[in-house]
Amino acid sequence: MTPPRMKHSLAWRITLVLTALITLAVALAALLAFYVYREMEEGMIDKLIQTESARLIVRTARMGDVWQQPFERDMGPSMFVWGESAEREAASMPPELRALPLGLHELPREESSWRVSVAPAKDGRLYVLYDSIMLEQQSRNFAFALVLIVLGCSLLALLISSTGARWLVTPLNTLTTRLTRWAPGTPISDVASTNEANRLLEVFNRVQDQVDTAIADQREFSANLHHEIRTPLTVIQSDAELLLRLTANGAELAPPRLRRIVRSVQDIKQSLESTYNLAHAHMDDAETVDLRSCVQDIFETLRLEAEQTGLNFENKVNPAHRETLNRYALLTVMRNIVRNALLHAAPARLEVESAQHGLHFTDTGPGIDPAEQPAIFERYFSNRRLDQRLGSSRSPELRGQLDQSGLGLAIAKRVCIVQEWTLEVQSPVSQGRGTRFLLYFREDAESASHSRSVSREDDA
Repeated sequence: MTPPRMKHSLAWRITLVLTALITLAVALAALLAFYVYREMEEGMIDKLIQTESARLIVRTARMGDVWQQPFERDMGPSMFVWGESAEREAASMPPELRALPLGLHELPREESSWRVSVAPAKDGRLYVLYDSIMLEQQSRNFAFALVLIVLGCSLLALLISSTGARWLVTPLNTLTTRLTRWAPGTPISDVASTNEANRLLEVFNRVQDQVDTAIADQREFSANLHHEIRTPLTVIQSDAELLLRLTANGAELAPPRLRRIVRSVQDIKQSLESTYNLAHAHMDDAETVDLRSCVQDIFETLRLEAEQTGLNFENKVNPAHRETLNRYALLTVMRNIVRNALLHAAPARLEVESAQHGLHFTDTGPGIDPAEQPAIFERYFSNRRLDQRLGSSRSPELRGQLDQSGLGLAIAKRVCIVQEWTLEVQSPVSQGRGTRFLLYFREDAESASHSRSVSREDDA
């Protein structure tokens, strides 16, 4: 008897299905064979008694046209013949045969049936009877043989199917065994080793639990780090701003190191906020966003820094341009692109305009060297760019800018990857100057190709 847990295994299900299909096919073939056999048997009996009746009619006709005496013959173990007229009846003939009309007839009996042919002969009738008791016994023997054949084929199918099923699930068992050894955590002891699907599901659940735990730990760690670092940074920034106010009259007399502390704290807080929100971002937090108002919000928050660096903003986004996306992810990307223009393009003009399923950020700054463009989205690359551009002759006012985090474009690129957006850079844009960032919210090769062609025309 099959164990209860074995019935749920994949190998047992394959064995059961294959055995059932083979058994069904053989059983149908056996039923068709038995049906054909019975039809051929009945046709053979009818042909036999008709042929025998015609032969005897011709034979008895040679003895005259009148029955001088009843005709009674035993033609074999199952065939009987009677010939009679109304004046001379056959004593051995069953009386129920006299009520039959001319033709072929079948009379059911207890263990068999009679096949009777009634035909006119001389001045009476000729009766030919075939008792099918022997054929019925042969039919039962044939049916019993067919049943044995079906059972034998089913047992053979069971053996072959079980072997084939084990061969089919061997790769799955091998994979499950390897995953069981590799997956972290303690296996569940009550999972049957013969149940391949449950074993694989149990390993998957263990891995999924570990992934969920890792994600939860990561978010908890980022939340704790965000809380622990933000408080002292706020204290440092407040103290530095207070010291700036207590220094000599005018911002030009403020110590450069204090100004650098304030800017560094602001950059660290910005990077910390971006990293925190990136760690806690969800792909499904989408809403319909008015892009022009979002761009204007970014401009307003960075207006003071733009005035200090000489970067002029122009919001040319179509007022009717709306997209369904994660609003905070969009603000994070745009804020970092604009801050990159503040650091590396100012003094210049920054234009933001609509594109098909995206935005274009174009500045009139010095541009980016083509050799540097492949690494523009690397972490801390902006510091290396600024350091190389200023060299040893950088002024005290710009020296503090070197302490920027260098994570802006890297964070923007990471957010785009998480949200399945596209962020590219083109430089120069026109007359050997300017940089254009292409932000697309969905895959749109046609619009991207059109934007690149427009850029090449501007360069020309």
